[in-house]
Amino acid sequence: MAQDAGESMLHVARSADPMAVQDDGLRYGALRHNTGFLLRMCWLQVSAKLEESGQSVSLSAPEYTILRMIAQTPGVRQGHLAQALYIKPAAMTRVIRTFEDRALIAREIPDGDRRTVRLSILPAGEQALEQAFSLFGGAAEHERGALDPAEQLELNRLLRKFCGLDLPEPDGP
Repeated sequence: MAQDAGESMLHVARSADPMAVQDDGLRYGALRHNTGFLLRMCWLQVSAKLEESGQSVSLSAPEYTILRMIAQTPGVRQGHLAQALYIKPAAMTRVIRTFEDRALIAREIPDGDRRTVRLSILPAGEQALEQAFSLFGGAAEHERGALDPAEQLELNRLLRKFCGLDLPEPDGP
């Protein structure tokens, strides 16, 4: 609950012009070298630019990520997906139920292991991903901030390395 209140305060207090805050003499100090803080500020700026774009899509950014992962890994186990994306199992279950209610994904429970839930995308899910791609597909202008395209590529390379995602993708699910 406290985190929700903090999110609301950050959302309301955020200025469209980050430089306007600096005019008040606010000093970032050591925060300018804090990776977590910098990543959070980047995400807030990307989120603000998404809102400003005014484009309407049926998926939120987190929903897009989850659905894209399911589409890219047919038959992925729900628990593994939750673990990989750092989503609590109960929260993932709610998202998956919502996706299922919207006919975006199918859940399969194998006969041999009733505790396992395997996920696959349905045609409506593919359509939702296609519609949301221009906003969340990774090549959108709003994700570059003040970086030129080459700097953006380098930042993405470094972020993949930071997160341990710079390794080759596995061949199968």
